Amino acid sequence: MKKKSYTTFAAIHLGSEMISMQIVEYRNMNKVKVIEQCNHRVKLGEETFKNKIIPFSMVSEICELLQGYKRLMSEYGVEECSVQATTAVREALNQVFLLDQIYIKTGLKVKVVDMPQEIYTKYTAIRQTLRSEGINGKDYGMLLMDISSGGLGITFVDDEKIKYQQNFHVGIIRIKESFNRNQRNGMQFNLALTEFLASTMGPVREALKDANIRYLILSGTETELLLQMLGLDTQAKVTRIKAEEFMELFHKVHKLNLPQIIKVFKIKESVAELVLPTILLYEQLLALVPTKEIIITADRFIDGIQLLHIGPKTDKEYAAELEKEQLSLIHNIGEHYNYDVKHAKQVERLALAMFDKLSKSHGMD
Repeated sequence: MKKKSYTTFAAIHLGSEMISMQIVEYRNMNKVKVIEQCNHRVKLGEETFKNKIIPFSMVSEICELLQGYKRLMSEYGVEECSVQATTAVREALNQVFLLDQIYIKTGLKVKVVDMPQEIYTKYTAIRQTLRSEGINGKDYGMLLMDISSGGLGITFVDDEKIKYQQNFHVGIIRIKESFNRNQRNGMQFNLALTEFLASTMGPVREALKDANIRYLILSGTETELLLQMLGLDTQAKVTRIKAEEFMELFHKVHKLNLPQIIKVFKIKESVAELVLPTILLYEQLLALVPTKEIIITADRFIDGIQLLHIGPKTDKEYAAELEKEQLSLIHNIGEHYNYDVKHAKQVERLALAMFDKLSKSHGMD
């Protein structure tokens, strides 16, 4: 019998607005074929951000959906699987109950990732896409901003090194839930939201005041809404936009309240409620970076799960690159807090020496 030349892998993401699965066949990083994709909308984020718990009915819905995904995995002969949950599950007070029910009913073990890990996972996928477009960040700076339903991740890359990374509990649905319906409909909502976001962005503004940034890279679920309002292709892998194009849209939206947005852009009320938070947040981010071009990528968290699973397993150079990059970020964080470089390097040298001498005794690889 001929030996199979590829491995089948499934990545599942329990997000705030969507539960997604992507099944691929791979040989290495450059030979990956998507054979199945599933996306199911859920209001997980709204429930968690508003009530701090995931209701029992939604727990049952999630388990039922994952049972279906599990059957699909079996049909495709999936050999490897990674199930990860982000903001909504991470912040739910009954997180343990949800994970326990999922394991009992499906046998799937869910890894709940913290925000820095969530942003980094997404960043790896975005960086890979940018490199394929010839945008590698060598000799110039890029600011990557990922906006999800419940969080905002900001990563500054200069000369292919991560120089700054900051995460905020400021997402589109979270902002929406911070203001009641009457407040969102009022003409003063724009001003209140602008002031709220400007105060949140203060630390980033200070940290990046001397940075030389060529590109502002945007990603996240709401970028599709932005592209739609600009009349651009929402399915494109990479979209490049001039900053002045965005500012024209911003000035137009800034003068409108919720009912007017629904009428002007011909969108549903549920979608229109996300327009102002999205546009105003992007405007605040653009104010941080005097860049002339904005790049929007379609990469999702699930793409990062896939890359970080396949890359290190099949490419030693990529694995070494990831390690080097993570250490670079760690040392830059240390510099931000004025750490003792000599002391840190000495501790690192001794720790590595101890590990090398003791690893075999403890059965470590």
